[in-house]
Parts: sequence; structure tokens; C-alpha cells
Amino acid sequence: MRPVIYCVLAAATVLSQVSSAGHAQSGSTIALTPTKVESSFLGKKKGKVATDISGMACMPPDGARRACLLINDENTNAQFAMLEADRLIVGQPIELIGDEPDPSTVGAKPDIKCEVPGDFEDLDGEGVAYSEPYFYIVGSHGCSRKKGEFRLSSFILARVRVDRQGRPADRNGNPLPADRLKESVETTYRVSDLLQRAGAAANFFGKDLNSENGLNIEGIAIGGETVWFGLRAPVDKEGNAFLVGGNTTDLFRPGHAASDALPKVIPMHFDRLGIRDLAILPDRRLIVLAGAAQGPEVAFKLFIVDTDSKTKTLLGQPPEVKLPVDGTLEIGKAEAITVLDATAGRARLMILFDGLVNGAPHHTDIQISK
Repeated sequence: MRPVIYCVLAAATVLSQVSSAGHAQSGSTIALTPTKVESSFLGKKKGKVATDISGMACMPPDGARRACLLINDENTNAQFAMLEADRLIVGQPIELIGDEPDPSTVGAKPDIKCEVPGDFEDLDGEGVAYSEPYFYIVGSHGCSRKKGEFRLSSFILARVRVDRQGRPADRNGNPLPADRLKESVETTYRVSDLLQRAGAAANFFGKDLNSENGLNIEGIAIGGETVWFGLRAPVDKEGNAFLVGGNTTDLFRPGHAASDALPKVIPMHFDRLGIRDLAILPDRRLIVLAGAAQGPEVAFKLFIVDTDSKTKTLLGQPPEVKLPVDGTLEIGKAEAITVLDATAGRARLMILFDGLVNGAPHHTDIQISK
């Protein structure tokens, strides 16, 4: 049995231009506190530190530590980390997809008409969720933003089976050796089947992201077997973004038949913003990180959503985080959120920022409605 490997050759303290920790009230600016990162997450280019972290989820704590998994949007792998107090300790990567389609991926390959045919490349990972015994990692399921390409590799939902300590495990729950980690990974194409039945949002599936408000996923949250996908776009003419719900058993059932399930679709108005990430509370309500669907970035906002009553409450607005990247100050894009702890009326969250080194993780203690 091999535990998650900690890389502690270097340590970096995240210093940001934000206020110190505090308690946010509904609609107010949310106070953030930097989290130290030990070692570095892998960028797409060899030897480069990741500046495109786009998703994170953590398991319940095991003593003083909790195992987490992070994804960036230009890699074929995810990377483990261990969260201990105010330190995020970078661990081993795990390959989610290879250089070409895997015949063991369940479901049928989607037939998408993006403007340009593309190669099987990176996952374009946009969100991570945990529901025992799996971490789930979702691709964008949209045409590429820069070139409008169809890349089959980004139309995949992957999951990694782990044991109670967060180690990649086989089907019996036994931890796998380093040379067999890929055995813990399963992949499916069936999310595309749900999106093509997702009510008004379905009309935007496979459309250009920039010119046609094309559909793309940027968030995932799971409670039990219910999975929610948060769409960055489309945002419809009334200003609604969309939550699309499915069932994990259906998505990962054996075989290559397409799913015929009808998804649950919830249009919601987040001040005309799209969904940039999701996280789930113990009572199955969702934390929604909302930001610009298209065009220039605007102020990000946090909401709490009850998917049963289809109601929402504004929690607050994360402040701007500006940090040096290669000698230049850059403003981060709030791109990943996870719930660390939740009690009656309060939640401890972690937010990470695309465009900043190692995602510049920050944590906050926030008041939530009961």
C-alpha cells in the first residue's frame, strides 16, 4: 500500500491583495485568507507550474488531514493533494485519459458539429466532485473557446475510485501500486446524451462558445447518485443560467449504449451570470460560484441554491485577488470552489483562481441561510 506522495521540496506562501479572514453577511464582500501551497501542481508544459487550476474537491477529514483532488483545464491528468490546517500539500498526479480514445469508455461517442474538427487532446477539465468512493472530474463538453474545435477528449466524465485515505483503489477498495493507478479510473461519454435533452439549453449544445452562446460545463456537484452539472453558458435572453441533473449509475453503467434518461433542468437567474463552479452542502443544497458567461470578466458572486424549491440566496462577492505571475501582477478568475466543513448556519469554503500560480487557494468562513 502506498500513500499519496507529498512533494515538499519547496514551499510557497500565497500572498494576496485581499482582506483578512472574517464573517461575510449575505450580499457583502467575502473575506478570504490565503492557504499555503507546498510544492507545485503540474502545468501542461514540462517543468511549468500550473496557472490554470479549474476544479477541486476534498474528502471528509481523516484526523487533521483530508485528501483532495485538483484539475487544470489543459492536462490529461488530475493531481492529488493533502489539506492540513492552512497548508495544501501537493501530491501525485493520476492519468485520466490517454493520447487517444479508450475503447473501455462507456456510452457512445457524441456526434458534435463544432466549426473545426480537432484532435483527441486534453480533458479540458472544469470541475471536481467527491461522492464516496469516487472523485468525479468533468470535461467542458463544449467546442474549444479559441478555435471552435471539436475535441472528443473534452466530452468525457471521469471518476477515480479511492479508499478511505484518498488512495487510488481497485474495485474491492484496495489501494493500488503506483504502476497500476489507471485501474482506478472509469470514463463515460453519456453526459452529452443528457445535455442534448436539457430543455432550452440543449439548443446551444455543440455551438460556438463566443459567437453563438455555446453550451459548456464549468461545475459539478454530487450528492448520493444525483449529479449536477453547472453550465457557464448558455445564459438565455431572460438572464437564466442552467443546472442539469443526472444519475451517476446511469452515466457509468456498462456498455456502449447511449443514455435515454431525461435530465432534470433548472434555469436560475444569477444576476445574468453563468455558473463557474458548484459545491454541495451536507443538506444537498448547492453553493454556486457565478461569473461572466462570455466576454470580459466581471465581479464573481456566490449563491446558495435549493434545487427542490428552486430558490436561491446571494451569499456575497469574493474580492479581487491579484498576484505576480512570471513577474507581472495578474488578476485571478475565481474558478473552483469546495466545501470543507458545514454546520448550522456556517460553512468553510476554499476558492481557487485560474490565471494564478497553483490556483492561489484561499479559504473563508461564511454565514449561510438555514
